Amino acid sequence: MKRIGILACLLALLASCAAPAAQPDSPELTKTEGRLLLSEAGTALLVTEDGTPITLSVQADGDDPWAGFQSGDLIRVAHDGIDETYPAQTGAYDWERLEEGTLEDVPEEALASLEELGWDFGREVHAPAAEPQTAEDPVSGYCGSTVTEVTLGGKTYSFRGGGSVALTDIVVNLAYDPEAVCRCLPEFTVDTEFGDGYGVNLTESCVRCEAGQAPLTAEQVETIREVLEQNCQ
Repeated sequence: MKRIGILACLLALLASCAAPAAQPDSPELTKTEGRLLLSEAGTALLVTEDGTPITLSVQADGDDPWAGFQSGDLIRVAHDGIDETYPAQTGAYDWERLEEGTLEDVPEEALASLEELGWDFGREVHAPAAEPQTAEDPVSGYCGSTVTEVTLGGKTYSFRGGGSVALTDIVVNLAYDPEAVCRCLPEFTVDTEFGDGYGVNLTESCVRCEAGQAPLTAEQVETIREVLEQNCQ
């Protein structure tokens, strides 16, 4: 009986010496602001102002700790020490949303680097079209005197000649699909005498306008790049 009593006392002493769980307002925790990034697998990351992604290991109770939140929300997280891996890791004890956001608010460099490692954030990834997506009734009749305007980097470039004809022929005659419009933003816009408001994204190999969106082939992307190099400097 005496041994049992001693053992019970030792267990009680050990329990009393155990470190208590950190609380959201504990001075041991750090509060960091950044953009929330939710992966398709359910993992949450905090992307700091300098673009550093940190995986959040939730230490709070709850079946769905990120219910009501979405990627891009600006949040403040109370967390413990950071494990310097890539991406970095930390334990999240509490968080609050400072403002709503979208995936476009997350730094592109952080998104791209994580996607290269196999992370999936539900972004549409475009591949060049295998064949030119030409409309059934292509437009014709333009010549070297056709004027084309490209607005790139806040500047508008106006030009004629072979570059104007080549660019006009591509953007005017694509078979645009109104159901294919994605969230990728245009890198520049093209206005021609045969149509205007064409938003072009060469990185994602696509063009959009009021009629919808259409993919570009790798050859068309290269042609457009050459036109820009020759006429938009």
